[in-house]
Amino acid sequence: MKEVICDLCGSSSYKHRHTIKVDDSGLRYYRYTRNLPEQQRSEMTGKFNIVQCQNCQLNYVNPRYSTEQLEVVYSSDKIIGGNWQSYKYLFDLGQPDEMQGQLKTGAYNARMYDWKFALIEEHNSTKSRKLLDIGCGDGKFVYEAIQRGFDANGIDLSPDRIEQGRKTYGLGNALRNMNIDDFSADEKFDIITMWDLIEHLESPSSLLAKLEKISHKDTIIVILTMSLDSITYKHFGKFWNYMNPTQHLYYFSHSTLEKMFNKNGLELVAIEMDDSRDKHFIHYLHSIVLGQLNNFIFWLIRNAGLPSLLKRIGREDLAERLPKRLENLYPGKYIGRYHDNFVYIAKFRS
Repeated sequence: MKEVICDLCGSSSYKHRHTIKVDDSGLRYYRYTRNLPEQQRSEMTGKFNIVQCQNCQLNYVNPRYSTEQLEVVYSSDKIIGGNWQSYKYLFDLGQPDEMQGQLKTGAYNARMYDWKFALIEEHNSTKSRKLLDIGCGDGKFVYEAIQRGFDANGIDLSPDRIEQGRKTYGLGNALRNMNIDDFSADEKFDIITMWDLIEHLESPSSLLAKLEKISHKDTIIVILTMSLDSITYKHFGKFWNYMNPTQHLYYFSHSTLEKMFNKNGLELVAIEMDDSRDKHFIHYLHSIVLGQLNNFIFWLIRNAGLPSLLKRIGREDLAERLPKRLENLYPGKYIGRYHDNFVYIAKFRS
């Protein structure tokens, strides 16, 4: 763990906002804690602080993981977190205990991307279509962009995920294991996207500054991140689904992200909501109910002695497998997005 200064203004003065408990006593971090390498477990669990800079109001994790510890976090999908499974899965012995990787023969349902490309088309005034996706992972978005006629490339620091994307989607050299410093000075892009990336970076400000190297006067920068201006953060506070100090190092509001743009020569052009703008309030309530039910089932298994009861009725096999199966449940306080994430469109000043 290391102490850091504010990445926006450089101040070391802050006030405490939230304390987050990271261990296997709650569903949120159950899978994470159990799958950390044993030698790192004690130093990478415990209480984490979310603080707010007293000078510029940026919220961030402090102290936080070192670079080496962050590499441990992102080295395994098991550490990053589980996926949602139905409640029936917990008690169905015909299902495997281990998390099953989702087999892909192509991109996700193309309709999932419609809203992203609608925003890009709306704000890409030149209609030029050379696109770079930073933090592309296995390249699903890059694959879909190519299908829609973009000259698209993706970069990521994980060689494993790049290799996975090349094999799964046949993307070849469209995916590269590199960072922005590796581009030549004459390689420019019309559209640069970062989906759910900036909150994970050790220094968002440094990355934003480097974007100028690969931009021209009409390049649009498209950044998706969760926002403290969201309805759900205002409702849940420290229990917000995105309040995760093991991965999310920064928590932007509209104003603090605009300040970070300004610091690095960028102008905020527009703020758009993600596709959850089409979801109504009933969806929000439904999500809360499901999330609470998820946590209740976790409590029954971990704290209310459900495995012991199963043993007494002759279900020793299931009792022994339940703790492992818990790792495959989605760990959020609630399920599904509702006005959490915003898309920030920016351009470099002329």
